[in-house]
Amino acid sequence: MTKQPGKTAGVKPVGPQNIEISFHKSGERDAARYVSGMTVCQEALQNGRWLGLYWSAGGQVQRENITSTLPILSPTEVPLAAFDLEIDGQRLHNRWTFAGGSERSGGRPGTREAVVELRHEVRPVMVKVVTRVDGTGILARYLEITNTGKAAAALSRVSPWSGLLWAGGTDRMHPEPPRLDEPFSLGAFRGLVQGTEGDFGWSPVQPGWQSIESVNGRSGFGNPFFVLRNNTTGEMAFLSVAWSGNWYADFWRDPALNRSGLPARGVNLAFRAGPQAVAPQRVIEPGETIRSPETHLGILHGSFDECVHEWHRHVRTSVIPPRPKGKEFFTLAGRVVEEPNEWILREIDIAAEMGVKAFMVDAGWYGDEFAAWPDRRGDWWVGSWMPGGLAGCREQCHQNKMLFGLWMEPETVGSKSRLLAEHPDWMLTTDGDRQLARALDLSLPDAAAFFRDCVLKTIRDHKLDFFKLDYNVDVREGGQRRRGDLVESELWRHYEVLYDVFDQVRSDMPQVALECCASGGGRNDLGMLSRFHYVCESDFSMFPRSIRAINGLTLFIPPESICYYHNHMPLAHQQADLKTHLRVTLFAQPIFVGFGAQDADRSTPYFQQTKRYIRLANEFCGPILAAHPRVYHHTPDIGLRTPADWCVLEYDDADRSRGYAGVFRLTGGAAEYRLRLRGVDMAADYEVTLDNASQTLRVSGRELAVAGLPIELDSALTSELVLYRKVAIS
Repeated sequence: MTKQPGKTAGVKPVGPQNIEISFHKSGERDAARYVSGMTVCQEALQNGRWLGLYWSAGGQVQRENITSTLPILSPTEVPLAAFDLEIDGQRLHNRWTFAGGSERSGGRPGTREAVVELRHEVRPVMVKVVTRVDGTGILARYLEITNTGKAAAALSRVSPWSGLLWAGGTDRMHPEPPRLDEPFSLGAFRGLVQGTEGDFGWSPVQPGWQSIESVNGRSGFGNPFFVLRNNTTGEMAFLSVAWSGNWYADFWRDPALNRSGLPARGVNLAFRAGPQAVAPQRVIEPGETIRSPETHLGILHGSFDECVHEWHRHVRTSVIPPRPKGKEFFTLAGRVVEEPNEWILREIDIAAEMGVKAFMVDAGWYGDEFAAWPDRRGDWWVGSWMPGGLAGCREQCHQNKMLFGLWMEPETVGSKSRLLAEHPDWMLTTDGDRQLARALDLSLPDAAAFFRDCVLKTIRDHKLDFFKLDYNVDVREGGQRRRGDLVESELWRHYEVLYDVFDQVRSDMPQVALECCASGGGRNDLGMLSRFHYVCESDFSMFPRSIRAINGLTLFIPPESICYYHNHMPLAHQQADLKTHLRVTLFAQPIFVGFGAQDADRSTPYFQQTKRYIRLANEFCGPILAAHPRVYHHTPDIGLRTPADWCVLEYDDADRSRGYAGVFRLTGGAAEYRLRLRGVDMAADYEVTLDNASQTLRVSGRELAVAGLPIELDSALTSELVLYRKVAIS
């Protein structure tokens, strides 16, 4: 329903969701307010600028007489605009008029969208500022941008959400003096190259603008997830751009000082973030409406664990699609087709013998002749060297009561493929140069149609239970195509096509589980996670990098939506003792990249231990993952390279009935770690199993939480696994 300016529309709180959308007047200004969980955000149109008025992490809506005086800071001095947009070389930060406010379904159950419609006074542009609420403390924002003119418009830059997060120290709303040494800290992934997934760390926000970007043509191995911490109030802002191409994120700490060298306007922090490409990013034709990427943002107050839990709740509610029934969690094995003939069928039988529940035929199943798997990409028909084709592999899996899945890299093109020979004009180009010939240009309608048909046909014709999308190229700034008098970057249209195709996959074939991989974790962003059920941790899956990466990634991505490739690196098994190597598989959905030589004696301790941990994943840890566990980061700040003695991670059921923790020793020397479990009910008793000693104890929840368990590990790259289950009320 649409409300006229000055009227109020609201979705009243329903049960625990606590959702409210309101359009009203703030003084003489048209305003909107969004309440989701304990987060409140209010915005208004002032002198032609759509501005943020305030954020609250406490759930209380500010009084009218207070909000009518906000913002206290001037938008000509401080970046207060609630979105940023540049079209045809003009920054559209002002001269907007309010055209109405309305609300609509957010698409997912329990979600609503607030729509603020703005029209520009100078440029023929209309913008709908769409804010989605879902009952969690995190909101989502995107823009619908319409060209109302008669000529094509060139979008060069956009930040779907921007503005002030915190203002402190200068007004009656924030009387406490701020910390001046380090008022704000920025938590982000520091690595941007393959193998650096999960390298989370903190740094102080310096005065002025501070920028982070990814420019390798995809969202990168340090994907756009951020935590900003107010070191004065203890609040945290969780922020992410749901975009799979190049991106930027800018953070601004007010640099202005008075004569005494103190903050002249207070200690203020603002941001802007969005997609990035060579301008124009997107040409908008007359009458055309495009949709920007989403920004997910919320200000939370609580412990770091509590904030992570709320972020996970949002991502599970509003981003990651629910898993197909019966596929909420499954262990699996997968192999690249390394040899022709019966080899792959024997791998399926070995996987079944080991106890995994699914098998994936990885790269190498396609093309005219057996060759190195990258060379024939694009020729997506089954190679003659596959005995019985993929149908034979599927039947072999189903006879073993296993799910059947398949790898594909449909955005790329092999150097020896028939596709490249027949359609060189479909390749990604820039400056008239085909140096980017390993990738399709999806801005071309024929190439996009080929891509769509290949994906849908492969999944449908091979009757897949699950599907893996891979993407092993860095296209950097990407290609360009001429559109009339403009030369447009290909990246935006590329991801429009990619997103639309996998939206169709989920609509047409909802029974198929979907994995996103990109040289490991090269596209672990919310744009892909909103279309896929799980993403890849890393190709560099050796210990201790493996568990450290999972430790970092689960700050943002729920663990059931991460898959871990066990034994992907040939020498990974030599990096830690066997138990430790296998225990990593319990903290994500494991994919076993084979089990060694096909003719090995599978009665040896290695195979028996491996079977035991697969059984543990299937019977104890997997059901906890499938039920959406809470994650407790006992060592959240260690990243991949920060010197650290321990990595400790704990998952539990939301009702505190059971859980497990891994205590991983990273360095040598005699040492003890005191594990204080956070997922237990202190009023209950638990059966606690210490896996190293194979001993089960009965311990009160209070003792587990307060006194803790002493874990002694005196050797580097070893571990302890602790399993716990509630047994009674004390």
